[in-house]
Parts: sequence; C-alpha cells; structure tokens
Amino acid sequence: MEQRRPFGDLLRRYRLAAGLTHEALAERSTLSARAISDLERGVSLRPRRDTVDLLSQALQLAPADQAAFDAAARGTAPDFARTSGDVGTIPVHLTSFVGRQDEIRATRDLLCGRGARLVTLTGPGGAGKSRLAVEVASQLMSELQDGARHVELAPVAAADDVIPAVAHALGAARPDGSAQLSDVVDAVQDKELLLVVDNFEHLLDAAPVLAGLLHACPHLVVLATSRASLQLSGEHELAVPPLAVPPRSQPISPDSIAQYPSVRLFVDRAAYVNFAFALTADNAPAVAAICARLDGLPLALELAAARTKILAPQALLERLDGVASGSALRLLTRGTRDVPPHQRTLRATMLWSYNLLTPAEQRLLRRLAIFAGGCTLAAAEAICDEGVRDEGRGASEDAAPSSLASHPSILELLASLLDNSLVYLDEGPDGEQRFMLLETVREFGLEQLWASGDLDDVARAHADYYLALAKGFGALLFADDVKLRRSAAEYHNIHEAFRWLFHHG
Repeated sequence: MEQRRPFGDLLRRYRLAAGLTHEALAERSTLSARAISDLERGVSLRPRRDTVDLLSQALQLAPADQAAFDAAARGTAPDFARTSGDVGTIPVHLTSFVGRQDEIRATRDLLCGRGARLVTLTGPGGAGKSRLAVEVASQLMSELQDGARHVELAPVAAADDVIPAVAHALGAARPDGSAQLSDVVDAVQDKELLLVVDNFEHLLDAAPVLAGLLHACPHLVVLATSRASLQLSGEHELAVPPLAVPPRSQPISPDSIAQYPSVRLFVDRAAYVNFAFALTADNAPAVAAICARLDGLPLALELAAARTKILAPQALLERLDGVASGSALRLLTRGTRDVPPHQRTLRATMLWSYNLLTPAEQRLLRRLAIFAGGCTLAAAEAICDEGVRDEGRGASEDAAPSSLASHPSILELLASLLDNSLVYLDEGPDGEQRFMLLETVREFGLEQLWASGDLDDVARAHADYYLALAKGFGALLFADDVKLRRSAAEYHNIHEAFRWLFHHG
C-alpha cells in the first residue's frame, strides 16, 4: 500500500490553488523546483522548519491554512482550535451581505418548512455559496435549540481528516487531535443543531460520513457547500447561480441598474476601497458592462471592485476587454488574505475546480471553450469527441478497441461538468438544450487549450463544422423559421468560424 503523504498532498493543493508551477513557487520561496517536487512526491517526508516557513510565506496562507500546513509537516492533525479562534462558531463577516433573498428563502424553506436534513448549496467557484450558507446559519441560530456550528474544509487535504475537522468544530476531538465518528455522535446525540460544512468539493469520498452522522443524530441538520452534489440519499441540492446582471438591451441609468444585485455588490465593494465611489450617470454604462462581462460572479465582482481604487469603471472595463492589456484572469488577482488561497484570485478559483476534474473532463472543458455562445450536443460530439477519446486511450497507439467502449461518452462527460457547476444549460430554438460556459470559465478554458497545444486543431475543427452548418442553412432570405432561429442561435459561433478562416484559411 502506498504511504500517505499528507504534507506533500497539502503542498500540492495549496500550490495549485494559488495557480503556481513548481518553478514559480521556487522563485517566490528561494527553494529549488526539484526540492518542492520532492516534497510533493514524498521523497522528502519531513521538511525542515525553515523550509515550511518559506513555503507558507510564498503561498501567502491564511492562519487556518498555515496551521494545517504546519501540522502536516509535523505529521500531526491540524490544530484547528489553536488557529481559528473560537473554532466552530459561525463566521462574522465585516462586509455587507448583498442580494440572494430568493436563495435564502429557498434554503430556509427546505430546512425549516420541509424538514430537509441535508441541503447542499452547489454552484460555480466564486458564486458565493459559503457566504450564503453563513448568512442562512446566522439567521437560524436563534431558532434552533442548540444553535449552529461551522466546519471549514478548505484546508483539509484528505477524506480521512473530515471527521477530526468536524470533531474540532464541535469540541469533541481527543487530546491528540484525532477523532472517530463515535466521538462526534456522542457530542451531538439528540441536540437540535445546524452544522455548516463548507467547501466539500475536494473531499466527496467522505460524503458517507455525513450520512452516518445524520442517521445517528436524529435532530442534526447539515447545510453543505460544494461545487458538486454529495450524491447522498435524502440530499436536497440547491443551485446558487451568479447574481443577476442588467440586460444589454435595457436603457442604462443609475436608477435602472441599481436594482440588480450584481451592480449593488460591485458598488458596495468599490466604496470599501474608494470612499467617494458612487453610481452616476457617467459611470453607470461601464458598471453595467463590467457586471455582464464578469457574469455576475460575486468573487469576480469583488476583485474588480477592488481595482476601482486606481481605475475608473470605464478604464477597468477596457482592461477587462482589451486584448493587449490582459484578461480578467490577469487583472483580478488581489483578493483578501483572510480567505482560503483558492478564493483570492479568479484564476486560482478556476484552477481549484479544474484540478478536481478527471483528465477526460479537463480536456472536454478546454475544447468546449472554443464555442462562442454555447453549443448543441451534436456540435460538442462532432468537435470534441476525438480529443476526449484520445485522452481515454492514453499514450498507447495499440489500445484495444474495447477500451473505447468503456470510455465515457461526451454526453456523460458533459453531465459531469454540469454536476460540477462548470457548464450550465440554456434553452435554444425549438426547446433544444445548449451547453454554455460562463465567460470567466471560457476564458480560463481557452488559456488551458492554448497551453495544451491543441488550440489550432480545435479551432480548425470548429471552423469546418460551422462553415458546413452555415452552408446548410441555405439562402436565409428564403429559409424557413426553424433555420432562421437556428442560425440566430449559432451567430457567434459562425462569426468566430469565419473570422478564424479569414486569418488562417
């Protein structure tokens, strides 16, 4: 059996969450890339104290993350109680809570009105699931006899460590920091308690632990956050979408857009870094466009708002859209230090989700990014299927034909990306489902597609497919209504296809 390497696993997770290569982390920490690689692979099992300190500083770990990091280096359980203050209490945020009234009502209705005992808030990275869970818990604390407790799982590296983390939050851990399910059950027993279990997506193998806890504790209620559902019986999944943004067709004025929660969040957070910031007739169009450009994603909006300290909204929008000046992933990089590493930058958030996917799912996500305005299942199969099958076969050129039959289909992989909140569905012409990416996810996917070396091949396949599709529409002057609607739905893809063919032939 392979020896567990908790420190190496945690180092790798924090490095990837920060969006760093071995070389980039080596440059920040003054260590060698080889030394970092050896630590991650378990070649060096017990790092020196100064090495751990250098890595912690280079990774800019929050206090709770640093405690888990230090404990893993010592080969002990994380000392949650020592690092997190009154561990297990519901966090108190210093910024205002904006919007989400529908989601709050729906969550409260499930927990209180319908008697659900396990509710999982799912959604893309940066959608505000954790903040929503804390807000609901804060409202329900006084309504539950034994209140609410909070378990932060972001710094937990392995499924085996979930029970100790829960035990620490409940004050039920043993003196050596270890805990068994029975310890948690003894601590909860018949208490009427809400347990918020935050950031579960990288520990889904531990989900049955929650099921066992719920079976043993009849009055316990769990509110979990995860980018994918826990797939447990009795689980109620509640999707947390991005915040609503002003429609492009609407006349833009401060009054017309101030009602949208994405705008309210952006303006509120901008005022934190620039006291004089206000929504005006001059900046309203740019603010509305920024919110739309960032898909109403709360994390992206907060990171963008922080940039208003030095950039006016119009200048910020130009940098978000400008090819030469950089993308949203490059611009939105200055998150606060009191959040997990994977929530400090937009790229780190995307990378956290991406690294939780299988190689075939990663490759499909990269290839889906070539579509502008989403795609049908038929288009995804035509353009992405060959690459995903190649991924399934691996490096061997003489893989058995039967290996293809066992490889997940595009439909199965799309369903998995949908479950992981990286793809969403939109209804196209005649009720046909279209698979869509948020613009920020698409931007990240295109980066990864370019880095993989497959961009030209996928772009060529995309162009060929939509050139043939455009020919099939015929002369639109004489086309029927169905063809007109379908051509309108594929306008952006056809435009991108012709643009690529114009430049590449």
